[in-house]
Amino acid sequence: MLRIAVFALLVAVASARNSALGKVEGIVPCGSKGEILEVRVTDCTNLPCSIIKGQTYQIEVDFIPSVAHTELDVLVSVIRGGQETEIVRETLPAAVSPGNGYTLAYPWTVRGDFFGLVALRIQLSGSGVTELCGLATANVREIIF
Repeated sequence: MLRIAVFALLVAVASARNSALGKVEGIVPCGSKGEILEVRVTDCTNLPCSIIKGQTYQIEVDFIPSVAHTELDVLVSVIRGGQETEIVRETLPAAVSPGNGYTLAYPWTVRGDFFGLVALRIQLSGSGVTELCGLATANVREIIF
């Protein structure tokens, strides 16, 4: 169920783009062997992204893997006050090969006890190789009526 709810698809870069997604500038690399081409997030183009608890945001990462994989492990965590909390850990069946571009795309519904300025770490790895790792900041707010 989590796989279906969290990770919508892993598709070739040639897939159609959603106009609500902004290309995010300022992602900090944290040890990737693969090449990160572009990161897009709903309603965000500059860091920190402004996000609201309870809302769902589409996150897409275009990348080129350094080696072939038959499955990829995805880890997403929130870092706040020096404490890192996993919010997603999932293994995806994914046949990818070096030199080809792919898009990791998933919806993220903001939940949890964190708020204010946080760092998000997204990591994609397989066969002991970290294909992509990036850090981004976000300002998490409660919904205001």
